[in-house]
Amino acid sequence: MFGRKKKKNKKREIGDQNAEDVVETAQITQHGVSMSIDEDAFLTVKTGNSSHPGAREYQEDSFGWSAIFDGDIVSEKGFVAVLADGMGGLESGAEVSGYVVSSFITMFDAIYHNAPFPPQLESIAMKINDEICKNFIKDNKSGAGSTLVAAFVYKAKLYWLCIGDSRLYLLRNGMMYVANEDHDYFNQLLSDNLSNSMSIEEISADVQKDRLTSYIGSEELKYIDANKIGFSLRKGDTIILCSDGIYNGITDAEIIRLLGEYEPQKASEEIAAAVLSKNIAGQDNLTIMVIKFE
Repeated sequence: MFGRKKKKNKKREIGDQNAEDVVETAQITQHGVSMSIDEDAFLTVKTGNSSHPGAREYQEDSFGWSAIFDGDIVSEKGFVAVLADGMGGLESGAEVSGYVVSSFITMFDAIYHNAPFPPQLESIAMKINDEICKNFIKDNKSGAGSTLVAAFVYKAKLYWLCIGDSRLYLLRNGMMYVANEDHDYFNQLLSDNLSNSMSIEEISADVQKDRLTSYIGSEELKYIDANKIGFSLRKGDTIILCSDGIYNGITDAEIIRLLGEYEPQKASEEIAAAVLSKNIAGQDNLTIMVIKFE
């Protein structure tokens, strides 16, 4: 499925590793690395990223990459990009998002390449969810939460996994497609509308429409969006991972234009700057990761 939105408020630390370290070590510049498609064909991968707390006191978005600078590792094992948006409505949003990112990358390193990838990615997400629920308990209930979006690229095929309302986009031939459905009450209400139980006006007026219906840290992980078959990437494709602070503050047309004008790192910075320039009241944390194939 390549089509929709939500938000929050915000602290930090990941076991022995501070969540700020996750962000600092993830500052990828626009270096290129080649990955093999087969014995005779290669794609060059260029990356970029930008992150800003917006108008919030704390930055609760976290992101990271696996060993993307090592061409041999990338050709042999592929790479993963991970983004998580900590939920300020619950406690320890920044700590949890950092834990989600670092744990996903660590578990990804042990993925089996002779077994189907999608079940393994879903298993990683469920293990992390179990750990969050066990380690962040309040009043006998899970007391922390985070979104999760991960893009795994292996031999020019994309495998993705999304939980919550952070998004993964594919930009191809000037058109941008969203891969995942936002796990929020808004989409649940839209389904109700299809069964004629609610009107569009009632949906728009519902004060709970932005609440997440699935997220890391929920006792029951209701929804996981993931593709079951590797999606073949082409020369010129661009993958974008972002938190809702990005897509709620800028149009698709603006993102497409900036990605067309600049290399990934500069484009990421320009997209974040464009969101901030709008001076949106209470601007949420914003984070974007860009992966371009040439």
